[in-house]
Amino acid sequence: MQPMQPLSPTAARTPAPLADPWVRCHQPRPAARLRLICFHPSGAGSIFYREWAQKLPADVEVLAVQLPGRETRIMEPCLTEYRETVERLHSAVRPYLDRPYALFGHSLGALLAYGVALAAQRDGDPAPARLLVSGSGGPGSVHPKRGRGGWSEEDLIEDLRTMGGTPEEVLRNRDLLDLILPVLRADFTICDTFDDQGRPQLDCPISVFGGLDDFTGAEDLARWESATRAGATVRTYPGGHFFLSEPSPAAPEVLAAVSADLTAVAG
Repeated sequence: MQPMQPLSPTAARTPAPLADPWVRCHQPRPAARLRLICFHPSGAGSIFYREWAQKLPADVEVLAVQLPGRETRIMEPCLTEYRETVERLHSAVRPYLDRPYALFGHSLGALLAYGVALAAQRDGDPAPARLLVSGSGGPGSVHPKRGRGGWSEEDLIEDLRTMGGTPEEVLRNRDLLDLILPVLRADFTICDTFDDQGRPQLDCPISVFGGLDDFTGAEDLARWESATRAGATVRTYPGGHFFLSEPSPAAPEVLAAVSADLTAVAG
């Protein structure tokens, strides 16, 4: 699994087998028993999950959503409002809910996956077999970095450096930063407009993953337990916000846990 891969001119031209601009599949598996639909963190895109198909069970097909403003959608305006983003994502993934599926999201992606699961439940779609969330507190959490969409460039860059996952050579490249920072601001604004008030409980179980040194603490990770009637498991690993990505030493263990949870629901 790769570290966070911010936008780059090369990534913007990277082709993927699916023509759908919203959903990318880097390794199609038409006979898979389960689809895992993955939602990327702020500033990233579908390539964040590019190598997951090689490291998850062979009967799982990995699909990765791709919001506007990055990779093959780099010329499109970014979204900035949580509810609109969820509704558009829900519409985009509905064609892929025709077989058993699970949802995975990291950081911003966790909030989006949660919103899509609720939208599917609301509209009578097949429910996900499991929701897997990573690097994000559950409903009722107060994000310690709220308002990042309005931070100065210097503060955003230093925050990226502190969290890890973005190579230093990227943080020192003005041309790449000019691509990355507007997308980050938009994605952080989506996080800031997340409203969990009055949301019903889900009917699917939830797997929760967190880093022991992340800014999301154990108490906020545990809040996901109140988001479902079907039970939740919380696992924590050494590392910061990108504990799940190589070169983090916890990455293989995280993928093994994801694989175990998917195997349990794929049969």
